[in-house]
Order: sequence, then structure tokens, then C-alpha cells
Amino acid sequence: MNRLSFLLLVAASCLTLQAGAQTSTVFTEANLAYKKGEDFFNQGLYGYAITEYKSAIDQLLPVNEPQWEHLKMRAELGYAKSAVRLDLPDGEKLILDFIRKYKPDPLASLALLEVANYFFNAKKYDKALEFFQQINPRDLSKQQRDELYFKMGYSQFVQKNFREAEANFLQIKDTQNEYFYPANYYYGLCKFFQTKYTDAIKSFRLVERSTEYKPHVPYYITQIYFAQRDFDQVIAYAEPKLNDRSLRNINDMNQLVGQAYFEKGDYAKALPYLEKHGESSGRMTETEFYQLAFTQYKMGKYKSAADNFEELNAVNSLLGQTALYYLGDTRLKLNDKVAARNAFSAASRMNFDADIQENALINYAKLSYELKFDRDALNALQQIRTSSKYYNDAQTLMSEIFVNTRNYDQAISTLEGMPNKTPKLKEAYQKVLYLRGLQLYRDGKYANAKDLLVKSVNNSVSSETKALSLYWLGDIAHQEKDYNKSIDYLNQFLALAKTQKDLPDESSVFTANYLQGYNYLKKLNYTTAQGYFQDAVAGIKRNRTFIQNKAVKDGVLGDATLRAGDCLFKRNQYNQAIQFYDEAVNARYPGFEYALFQKAIIEGLRGNNTDKIIALESLVEQYPLSQYADNALFQLGITYQEIKQSSKATTAFQTLVAKYPNSDLVNDALLRLGLVAYNQGNNQGAIEYYKQVFSHSPSKEEADAALAALREIYIKDMGDPDGYAAFLETIPGYKLDNIGKDTLAFDAAETAYESGNYERAVTAYTDYIRKYPTGINILPAYYHRGESYAVLKQYAKALADYEWVISKGPGRYYVDAVGKAAQIAYNSEQDFKKAYDYFTKWEQVATTSEDRFEAQLGAMRAAYRLNDVAAVQTAARKVANNPAATDDHRATAEFYLGKIAYDRKDYAAAMQSFNQVVKMSDNEQTAEARYLIANIHYLNRDLEKAKKRCLDNNNDNSNYPYWVGKSLLLLADVFAEQGDLFSARTVLEALISNYENKTDEIIPTARQKLDALNKQAAGSSRIDNSNNFMDDGN
Repeated sequence: MNRLSFLLLVAASCLTLQAGAQTSTVFTEANLAYKKGEDFFNQGLYGYAITEYKSAIDQLLPVNEPQWEHLKMRAELGYAKSAVRLDLPDGEKLILDFIRKYKPDPLASLALLEVANYFFNAKKYDKALEFFQQINPRDLSKQQRDELYFKMGYSQFVQKNFREAEANFLQIKDTQNEYFYPANYYYGLCKFFQTKYTDAIKSFRLVERSTEYKPHVPYYITQIYFAQRDFDQVIAYAEPKLNDRSLRNINDMNQLVGQAYFEKGDYAKALPYLEKHGESSGRMTETEFYQLAFTQYKMGKYKSAADNFEELNAVNSLLGQTALYYLGDTRLKLNDKVAARNAFSAASRMNFDADIQENALINYAKLSYELKFDRDALNALQQIRTSSKYYNDAQTLMSEIFVNTRNYDQAISTLEGMPNKTPKLKEAYQKVLYLRGLQLYRDGKYANAKDLLVKSVNNSVSSETKALSLYWLGDIAHQEKDYNKSIDYLNQFLALAKTQKDLPDESSVFTANYLQGYNYLKKLNYTTAQGYFQDAVAGIKRNRTFIQNKAVKDGVLGDATLRAGDCLFKRNQYNQAIQFYDEAVNARYPGFEYALFQKAIIEGLRGNNTDKIIALESLVEQYPLSQYADNALFQLGITYQEIKQSSKATTAFQTLVAKYPNSDLVNDALLRLGLVAYNQGNNQGAIEYYKQVFSHSPSKEEADAALAALREIYIKDMGDPDGYAAFLETIPGYKLDNIGKDTLAFDAAETAYESGNYERAVTAYTDYIRKYPTGINILPAYYHRGESYAVLKQYAKALADYEWVISKGPGRYYVDAVGKAAQIAYNSEQDFKKAYDYFTKWEQVATTSEDRFEAQLGAMRAAYRLNDVAAVQTAARKVANNPAATDDHRATAEFYLGKIAYDRKDYAAAMQSFNQVVKMSDNEQTAEARYLIANIHYLNRDLEKAKKRCLDNNNDNSNYPYWVGKSLLLLADVFAEQGDLFSARTVLEALISNYENKTDEIIPTARQKLDALNKQAAGSSRIDNSNNFMDDGN
């Protein structure tokens, strides 16, 4: 070899050695980075590990060396595993890329196992299973394969794929290693959940030798015996183990032993086990609650049974229906009929078992009737089929309800829908027609009342009911001023009443005589009227000790006495008349001042002027506030005139004008004062009195009389025609050249008015008012036009005309105008302030006791609508103390007082008033009062009293559905506050189903409350609806 070749060979050898050394250094550094990555990974520092793995990968350049390739593959695996542990977005992709890149290398299977174990340990079993299933078991060692089969099986078991899990556990369950007991345990569970109990027990028996699984196995073996309905074996196997505190699910084993005894019908032995389970369990299944409750029911522990049955009240199934039925029976045994009724109601609305449904329905109907829920009872009884064994009982109960119900509308509707009524049902039909008619009468609905009362008469079975219907028909006809029809009805009543006993005071023979007397009095048949009034007086006196109604005992008796006197007075039988008037005075009957006045008039008619004067002066002095004081003064003045005592006559008339300026006798008194002065030669004094007439809104007749006197004095006596003409110029409408035309125009309007052509009258009066705004007939023109507008129901225009009349001050039309303005302001215009002012004024100027009382009533109503507390109290006391007030009137007064007190939160005063309302009346305001009484009890936290009042209201207010609904809403609140959510929900559900008015707030409010209660009940329910198939130890 030459020198050059040698040198080249040496140089090449050196280069090769240098490159090898460099490659070795790179590998060493890469290997070091990999080992650091492994150390960091094993410490769980995956972020540091991933950096080192990346460094190793980057340093390992492509070299065709197996050692380098193997290191790089391991570094890539470590990098991917770290990315997975860090939950990096591309972690799973890196693993899958690695597997695809290196498969079928065994390291790829190890990668799959590693990642699968990571997800398994993180309890992401679906993800773990996805990777486990990609592993080829042949790539794993025996130990790794066993681990693979167990974890695959467990992942499938957790996902309830028992068949697939069973197959994997089967691979290893006979292998004596660390997986022997776990594999057999879960294999047994897989068989258990597939109801393959024989295989399950074999595995469980093997596992009982394991200290780890021994505490778990007895529970499942017990379950298997129970599932096989081998209750004796359940007891034999499990009962001896129940004192072993090391066992898991010992409480559930107690339950299974108790259930076994339950299934055998041995409730005494079942009870302690079931109760122990119930006491130690926060939640139980529906079946567990039922079995515990039923066992307690059988053993007479009704309170506990009811509490547990009630847990099932929302379960919509056969078990739920059965539980509700027994809940009803349990509550009944506890004498809690309200709760029993609610439970039977709920059971009757479920149709899982027809027999239970029917039994619940009849029990619900009976309890509804007993608790006075008549409407609900009738609805339930009508659902009982003719084929039912309870049908006859239902028919009998229905007839009892019809006779005693207060829900007359429903009773009428139901009876009219029954084609073949028994005699008892026909009698019930007649009676409810009468009772509903009477109720409508008391509500002021006379037309509707009349229809039902006529129908009651036409469907007569009971003569007593027929008589009572005839009486009230006579009353209605009288109020409608059809006196002939009223007479006919009352004659029929009186004929029937002779054979009846114990008729109500207000519709008795003596009140019928009283009403009949008024019928004949209105027809001016004083002789016949007198007979009836005298019969009324005699009848009431004869029965006074038995009469309970104060209005009849005092009011009717007093008024009938006065009217008997009036009839005798009209017939000029003064001695007998005085006897009745004396009786009224001596007994101080309401209106006895009138009797004093009449006695004075009789003395005058007899020519006993001295006695007349003494009587009249006594009346004025002793009763100056009497409505007859102005009449007495007027008659006193007339009497003095008649006996030529002009000075005393003047004093009487002057006193009347001064003290009673609103009296309709003022102008008559002024005319007589003028006459007295004229007769005394005092022309100037006479002129002044006559002129004063025109300051008191005179009627045409009064004005004409004054003008005639003035004309005679001015022209005839004083020879001063200019003075008379000058005075006429001062009086609006009395110019001499206008009087004739004025009268013609007014007469045309009056003709239309008096003939009932009110539209034409309005036009004529309006024409008159336009042409003669200060005419001599302007006052009656405005008043009669107002009357015409009122008939035509143009109330705003009528009110304006009445107010014009009022503005002119007291006069002939003043009192009537005030009264009618008050009524229009209240009823039509609903201007309650104006109405109150007019009613108050009307009370002050009223000339009859009837008008004064009507004014007091109106003032009370208007004051209430104004929420004027003081005014309501004042007016209500006046109404309550007025002798003309009936119980209904006094009840209205108390109602308004109660409402005012209630709004002020003075519940004690409100309660007192509302109790009086309930005692004295029975109408819609009574229904509201009953509800408010219940609500006051509720606000005062007296829940038991509130509940009782609400329950009573269901019957007492049955003809006023709105107030029944309000009471039921309140009842639900009471139940809820007492913790009885089931009863509260039952009440609301029934209300929503049965309440007929779909437009008011009752149903929306009930639904809102029910939704809230359902949420509350769901949150507090102890029913366990979960499906945890594994015990809590694994």
C-alpha cells in the first residue's frame, strides 16, 4: 500500500471514530432526558415530564438503530400519556396516533392498557372500556390479562351491561389470585340482576369466605330468597344475622325479614322489623311505606299508619289508590273526618281498582253529607251506578240531603233531572223551590223569587210548604202594588194556615192579617182593613210569649195597632180609634207620637178644642224632634184661629216657620199668618207674610193664594195698584202680560206628563223652561221634567233637574227632590260623596218615618263606599236603633261596622260585628261575614277555629259559590300551615274541579297555591325513587 492510500485510510478511520463518539453522546443525553421524564411522570409531575419527553424525542434524530428507535418509541409513549393525564386537547389523539403508528408492537397494547387504567381509575368507565376493548390479551402477561378481564367486566357492570360483564368475570372467577373474590362477587351480582339466582348464590357462597366481601353477601342472598318468595328461608337465613353489626345493609335486611313476615300475614312479627327499618331510613320506596303503614294499621297503630300512608298520597298507581283508601279509613278511626273525607275523595278519583274506587266514593259522599258539604255529597252520589250495591243507600242519602241542604240551586237542578221521583223526593223538590225562592226574596230578587214560589205551589205535596209559598207570593205582590193579587194569595194562605202549626213568626197568620190589612188600606177599604189589623193585633198579643222575632213582636204589633186606629178614624169611630191610639202611646210603640197627634185631631173633631190644644202643646213640648211636631204646631195655629185667639195662633205659626224651616207646611203657615195679620187690620204685616211665601219655593197654588191676597190688599184696601205691579216685577215669571202664556205652555207639558207620555213631556217642559226661565211654574217644570227623565232612565239629566229644585231651597218639591237625587247619585252615578250629602240632607227634611229611615240606610251605604269611618259608625247606629229596622237592616249596619273595623285591623271589633251579621241575617253579606270571621281566626293564628269556620262555610254559604271558594282557599292555607299538605292539595284539587265560575280569581288562585304545594311536597317527600342497584360499599 502506498503512502497516500495509507494516509487516506487513517483519515477516514479518524472521521468514523469522531462521528461515532458524537452519536453516542446524543443518545446518552436523550436517554437522560427520557429518564428524567419517567421520574417526573412517576411523581405525577406531568407538565415537567412532558417537557423532558419532548426533549428526548427531539434529540433522537432518525437513525437506523433499534436501540434509538426503542427509546424514541418509549419517549413518545410517555409524552402521549402525560398529555392524557394533563387533559390536553390532543392527549387522546396522541395516544391513538401512537397506537396506529406502532401496532402490533406489544408496547402499543401497553399504551392502551395504561390509558384505559387511567380512565378506569378516574371512574370514566365508558371511556376506559373503549380502550380496554382495543387491547389484544395475547400481548399481555397473565397478571395483566386478569386485570384486563376484571376491569372490563367491572366497567360493563357499572353500565348495567350484566351479560357482557358476566362473560369477562367468567374468564377469571376460578383463578386463585387477587381477583378471585372480586370476580366471583361481581359475577354473582351479574347473575343476581339477571334473576339467575342459583348461579348467584353459588358465587356468593364462595365469596362469604372473603373478609372483604363477607359483610356484603348476606344482603344479596336474603334478597334472592325474597325474590324467590321463599319467605321461610328469608327468615331462617337472615333473622339470625341481624345482630351482626359488621354486616352491610343490615337495615335493609331488617326490612326484608319484616317484609317476609308481612307476606306471611304475621303482622305482629313484621311490625318491629319494618318500624326499625323506617326509623333508620331517611327515605323508603313506595312499597316499603305501604307495607309499614298497612302493618301499623293492622296492629291498631292508626296515628303512625296514617302518617306513613300519607307519604303515598301523590303516587298515581294501584298502590297509591289503595294507600289513600286505607288512609281514609285510618283517619276515620282517629275520628278525623275532614282528613278521612279528603283521602276518600282522592281514592275515588283514581280508577286502578273499581271496587276500591266505589267504596271510597260512598264513604266520601257520606262524610261530605255529615260534614255539610252537600254539593260534593250530591255530586258523588250521582256517580254511583244503578248496578252498585250502594245504589239504594245513595238514593236514601240524596233524599235526606235535598230536604236539609242549603245549596238549593244544585238540589233543584238535580231533582229536575230525575224523571221518576219518589213521593219523598217530590216533597223535597217542593221544599227546595220554596226555600230558594225565599232566599232570592231576601236578596231583593223578587221576579226570580216569584217564579220559584209559583213553581213550588204548583208542585204541592206538603200543605205547609204550599202555605208558606203563598204567603211570600202575597208579600211580593203587595210590594209590586198589585193589591188584588196579594189579597188572593193571602186568602189562600190563611185558609191553609188554619191547619198548620209552628209556622215561622214572619210568615204566620198574624203577619198575614197585618199584610192583608195594608192591602185593603191601600184600596181605601177601611172597614175590611180594620178587621185584619185588629186580627193581627189580637193574634200577636195572644202568642207574644211564643214569638221570637222582635220585629214581629214589637214592630208589627205597634204598627198594626196604629193602623187599626187609623181605619176607625177614617170611619169616624173616634172612641174606638182612641182606644188603639192610647194603647200605642201607653206601650210606647214605634211612632206613638203619631198616635198623640191623632188623638188631638179627634178631640178637635169632637169639638173639644181645649183638649185638642192641650194635646198638641204637649206633643210639641215633649217631643220637639218628632216628625209630627210641625204638624202639631200647624194644627195648634188653626185651632187658635178657630177660637179667635189670633195672638196664640200667630205664635204657633211663627214657631213653625222659625223652628222647622224645612217643613212643607211653612208656606201654609205664612199664608195663615198673613190672614191673621190682615184680619187684625195689619195690612203691612200681612203683606210681609205673603211676600215671604215667594222665598220658600212655593207651589203654583201657594203662589196664587199669596198673590190673590196681595192683590186685594194693594188694590182694594190700599188703592195702590202700582205697588202691586212693582212687587210683581220683583218675582221671576210674574209679569202680567206673561202669566197667561206661561200657564198655557206649562199646562201643555203637564198634560203630556199626566198621560204618561214622558218623552213628549220632556220636550214640552224643556220648551217651557227655555221660554219662561223665571216663569211662575218653573219649579214644577224642573221637578216634573226630572221625574220624566227618571222614568226614561236618563238618570244624569234627572239628577241635574232635581239638583236645580234643591238649589231653590225648601218648598213643595224640595224633600222629594233631595231623596231622589240621593238615590240617583248612589245607584246610577255612583258619586258616593254627593249621595252621602243628599241622604244626610234627606234624613233632616224627611216628613215621614219611612223616608227618614230610607235616608239613614242610604247614608250608611254611601259612607261605607267612601270609607268614611266616622260617618259609617254614625249612620249605622242610627239604622240599628231605628224602630223600623228589621234584622236584615241591623245586620247590614253591623256588616258595614265590621268591614270598617276589619280594614283598620281592629279584628276584635270586626269579629263582634260579623257575629251579629251571621246571627241576624242570611244573604250574600252574611256569606262574606262568615268568610271574614274565618279569616280573622286565621290572622289571629287560631287555626283550628279558622278551619272549623271554613268547613261550616261550605254548607252555610252554599248558595254563594264565590264565598265558598274563598273559604276553601283559606282552608287550604290552614291545612298547609298545620303541615297537612295532602289535605291542602286535596281541597285545592276539588275546588279546581268543581268550581263553576271560570272567570273570577278563584281557580287561578287555587292553581297557583296548588303548584306551590306540589313543589313543597316534592321537596319534603321521603319516597325513594332512585334505582341504585349497588350497595354503597362498592
